[in-house]
Amino acid sequence: MKKSSLVYLIISLLLVLSIPISILSCGFGIPSQFDETYYGELPHMFNRLKEAKKEKIIILGNSAVAFATRTDLIEEELDKDVVLFGLYAAIGTKTMMDLSKVNISKGDVVVFAPEISTQGLSLYFSARNTWRAVDGHFEMLNYIANENRKVMIGNFANFTAEKFDYFVNGAKPNVNGVYQQESFDLDGKEVGYMTYDRPYNIMLDGNNDETISFDDVLIQEDFIDYVNDYANYVRSKGADIYFDFTPMNKLIFEDEAFEEAEAFVNKLKEKLNIRFIGDISNYILDYRWFFDNNVHMNSSGMYVYTNQLVEDLKVVFEDSSPTNIVIPQIPDVPLPNYEDGDNSYEDCFTYKNIRRGCMITGLTEKGKDQSFMVIPSMHDELPVLAFNATTFQDNKEIRELVIPKNTRSLMDNSFKGCTNLTRLILQHENPNYLNVGTALLAGADSCYVYVLDEYYDNFANHYNWSYYKDRLTKYVKS
Repeated sequence: MKKSSLVYLIISLLLVLSIPISILSCGFGIPSQFDETYYGELPHMFNRLKEAKKEKIIILGNSAVAFATRTDLIEEELDKDVVLFGLYAAIGTKTMMDLSKVNISKGDVVVFAPEISTQGLSLYFSARNTWRAVDGHFEMLNYIANENRKVMIGNFANFTAEKFDYFVNGAKPNVNGVYQQESFDLDGKEVGYMTYDRPYNIMLDGNNDETISFDDVLIQEDFIDYVNDYANYVRSKGADIYFDFTPMNKLIFEDEAFEEAEAFVNKLKEKLNIRFIGDISNYILDYRWFFDNNVHMNSSGMYVYTNQLVEDLKVVFEDSSPTNIVIPQIPDVPLPNYEDGDNSYEDCFTYKNIRRGCMITGLTEKGKDQSFMVIPSMHDELPVLAFNATTFQDNKEIRELVIPKNTRSLMDNSFKGCTNLTRLILQHENPNYLNVGTALLAGADSCYVYVLDEYYDNFANHYNWSYYKDRLTKYVKS
């Protein structure tokens, strides 16, 4: 080989190798960019568990336990250290089980309380969300299961690119509201439970579009096997594990659902090698105790859930002492503040009245011909709060749709078959006041969601809206 060819080959190899080296250097070397977001609480939970003393109580689950559990009240009632270990269903119940192995010791009690949902009761794993959560605390990667490491490696470049973009622009994700790490602090100090004030239910009509299913399809054998193996691991450490429930909004239950819930729980009991300590009926609660979805409690609701959890644990500990948690008065839901806006397309829709406003039920003949529309803010002096999922389905004309601030909920499958829809333009500043599920854009593959530039980070890092991060685009108000 000629010397010039050898030099060319070496330079080429160095250039090729420099790409992964650069990615690794940026991904691991750049300071944490997500530590102030909601994801940033997971390392705090991990460290609290890692440093906790023996004979502690570990409440393991998803965001429902994060929004519902006052660890300080449990500690007062049971005289034991309590570690909250649940943050976000999109990180995965499996990940929480794996990470908890950092410190389960003799005499500990694990309360396993996953959400009754597809994510909560499955081996679901999100590499993107996990990378954000471990950012700057990479020792947590040691506890990620081997079978999940391949997808973590595959997602590393995307994580690095996202992190690098924030770093070079000199600003971390700009988040506010409940979905930030500071929501678990009090007067600047970590306390280990959610302190952000959530005064009342902010959901449209008291509940959102998401339901809680008790279909047998949720009971997946691979998940059952994994949980049973985890339970065996807990017991091998000299600790105990019990199953309990998360809060559920009573508004979404039909009468027959209570019987379905009992039957579902009985099937879970048959399959899980874990003692159930609670009664699911005690966790189906008045809608006024909830906040922004059907399992997230408001600040007052935390007392209700924590009180019930303490009562269940006292049975385990054979503690007959009275529980002294004072339940606050159930919070009323005030009339929200609405604003008038662009109502020029009001005659393109049909309406019905609902609690506190009205809802769009369909399109008029004029509306069916429009390629651009603005959802009206008001109709007959009532705020327009939502539109039915069937309003736009299979509409081939609509290309752009503006959603004003008064709209409080976007239902799953609302744009199914809207193959020419490309722009869904939100005027909202706070994602807490626009509920969304995971199937909003199903069947509208060309559609992107446009949010105001200054509020983009709030949406991109929000509990619900982060699901659509790859479809979010910034725009500047004209």
